[in-house]
Amino acid sequence: MSELILSGVGKRFGKTVALADVSLQIQSGEFICLLGSSGCGKTTLLRIIAGLEQCDHGELHLDGVALSKLASHKRNIGMVFQSLALFPHLNVSRNISYGLKMRGVSAETTNARVAELLELTGLDGFENRSVVSLSGGQKQRVAIARALALEPQLFLMDEPFSALDAGLRDHLQQEVKKLQRQLAVTTIFVTHDQSEAMSLADRIVILNNGNIEQAGTPKEVYQRPLTRFVAEFIGSNNLLDVDIDENSVMYKNHYLGSPQGSVENLRGRQTLVVRPEAMKLHARHDASQVLHGTVTMQRTVGALVECDIDVDGQVIKHTALQNSDTEVSIGDSVTLSCDWTEQWCLPGE
Repeated sequence: MSELILSGVGKRFGKTVALADVSLQIQSGEFICLLGSSGCGKTTLLRIIAGLEQCDHGELHLDGVALSKLASHKRNIGMVFQSLALFPHLNVSRNISYGLKMRGVSAETTNARVAELLELTGLDGFENRSVVSLSGGQKQRVAIARALALEPQLFLMDEPFSALDAGLRDHLQQEVKKLQRQLAVTTIFVTHDQSEAMSLADRIVILNNGNIEQAGTPKEVYQRPLTRFVAEFIGSNNLLDVDIDENSVMYKNHYLGSPQGSVENLRGRQTLVVRPEAMKLHARHDASQVLHGTVTMQRTVGALVECDIDVDGQVIKHTALQNSDTEVSIGDSVTLSCDWTEQWCLPGE
């Protein structure tokens, strides 16, 4: 068991609040991604957990043990830094075994553990290679193996793939996820890349200005954002300010339907969250559809076509697969349809 509980953790650097009363419970074996833009506090939080920074207030407990009372080297935590921090004068095997030797682990046990990790990370045959001769992806694997050598209770990673090209980054993400599942090690992974967090995490913790905006599964934070920040940060959302009474859902002067489904019990001014892919685009004026606009932007991104449609001065984003039934061009008049009342309203908005 490796359960981590954070209670009211706060940190300031001068007048700057890096973390403000962060509370979070991480279950044993979970893969957590701390996600947010630069300066949101995610790396500071990771460094506090590792013991490389001290919090100003709050408590951290790992399996009931107060971490604030333990020096970093006594916390049984493995960490992969963004810079990797490998020892250039040591070969692959000695980099991996360094921590074991510092703890006085026997040569027999050390050699067996190194051999196991070389196999797990796909580095068989590289044990005598100099780390300076390795590729970026191979160096990442050495850093991961070194961090896991001591069988840590927590495995921390601080944007380890940010300097790699897209193809290698995707490949290593899959390898890390597979390895984490094999070892069942509780993992906290810092990233600013939404797609990375969505593909890796059991739960995503979204930070903004030192606060947790939302913590949930990738599906939850994507489909059910709890704050405007999350709705705007994760993916690309349309936020429509609607007025709801017992008979209607109105967007400006457009009737979207009667209040049912997710908005059935809501009243007053609400913010409706509509994903671009939830809407259908019609390349002709259709009086039966409630929203009419003009295409102002169109671009192809892989298999998707993204459009911006100006509807009464507000840009509404639409996404669909290429070669779909509807093809439009910039300047075309179009209509939009959607099961509007099945979309999500921001709580408290």
